Amino acid sequence: MNIVTVHDAAVVAFGTGWLVGWLLLWRPRPLPPADSPPARRGVAVVVPARDEAHALGTLVPPLLAAARAGDEVVVVDDHSSDATSAVAAALGARVVGAPGLPEGWLGKPHACWQGAAATTAPILLVVDADVRPPADLLDRIASACERHPGSVVSVQPWHDTGSLTEQASVLCNTVALMGAGRFTVAGARVGSAVAFGPVLAVERSTYDRVGGHGAPSVRTAHTEDIALARTVGRADVYTGRPDIRFRMYPGGLRETVRGWSRSIATGAAASPWWAGIATAAWVWSLAGGVFATLWAYPLCAAQVWVLGRRAARTSPWLALAYPVAVAVLAAVFVRSVVLVVTRRDVTWKGRAVASR
Repeated sequence: MNIVTVHDAAVVAFGTGWLVGWLLLWRPRPLPPADSPPARRGVAVVVPARDEAHALGTLVPPLLAAARAGDEVVVVDDHSSDATSAVAAALGARVVGAPGLPEGWLGKPHACWQGAAATTAPILLVVDADVRPPADLLDRIASACERHPGSVVSVQPWHDTGSLTEQASVLCNTVALMGAGRFTVAGARVGSAVAFGPVLAVERSTYDRVGGHGAPSVRTAHTEDIALARTVGRADVYTGRPDIRFRMYPGGLRETVRGWSRSIATGAAASPWWAGIATAAWVWSLAGGVFATLWAYPLCAAQVWVLGRRAARTSPWLALAYPVAVAVLAAVFVRSVVLVVTRRDVTWKGRAVASR
C-alpha cells in the first residue's frame, strides 16, 4: 500500500500552484488595432495631474500629434506644487485647474470629474500622466469602445521599470493582471468588473448615465477605476505590452511600496473569487516550492522571468533572485491589508488618501 508522505504532498502542491500561474497569465491581451476605415468619433482625453511636470513631456506631445478633428486633450491641474500647469500649457494642452476639494471627494476622482465636465467628445479617455502612449492610442481606444458599447475599456500599461529596486515590484504588476481574470486560457470569455486606471475609456453616454466619477461609490474610492467599472457593470481589459507603457514609481522602492499600498488589497478584494484563490496559490508556490523540491528554484525563476516580462521590464538577475520580489509583494500586501483594516490613510503627493 502506497503512503503519501508530507514531502510528496508538498511537491504536488508546488506543482499545482506553478501550473496555475501559467494558466492565470496565459498570454498578454494587447489592445487591438483600430478598425477600418479610420473615421471615428471624437475622444476627450483627460489627464488628472498632481505634481506631474516631469512626466507630461512624454505624454502630451504624442497625444496631440495623434488627435483628429473632434478630439480634445485636457490636463487637470490637481493643486500641484510644481510647474504642472505651465508645462502642460507650453506643450499645447488645454489646462483646467481643479477647484477646492469638496467634502466627500478624493483628489483623483474629483480631477477626473472636472476634466469630464470641461469636455464634450462622445468618448471619454482618462490617462495617467506617467503613461507613454503609442501614436495610434486614440484610434484603438475609440474602436474598442465601438466594439464594446456600454463597457469600461481599460489598459494596464507595461511597466517600463528602471532600477532593480523598481523591478523588485514586478510581482505586484504580475498579480494585478492575474487578478483581473481576463488573461487566463479562457480569455475574454471570463467576465470581469475590474478595470485599470492608467488608461480607462468609456462612452460619455454611459458615463453620464451612471454618474461617472461623481457617483457616490466612485468619488470616495482611491481605486476609482474599479469603482467606476463596478458602477457601469461591464469592463473589457487589456495589457499594454508591447507598446502602451508607463513608469510608475521612478522614486525607487519606498515610493513603490507606498504607491502599491494604496490599492493592492482593494484590488485583490475586487477580483473574482476564483482568480484571487488561484493567484494566492501561485504566490504560495513561489514562496514555498524551494522547501518541496530542489527543482523548484530554477522552475520558479524561469516562470518569473517569462510571466514577469508580460507585465513589466524584468531583469534576468531579478528572476534569479525572485525570492526578493516575493518578499516585496508580501510586505506590500500585508501593509495594504493593515491600512484597510485599521482604516488608516496613506500620504501620497502631500495629500492623505484613504486606503479603503
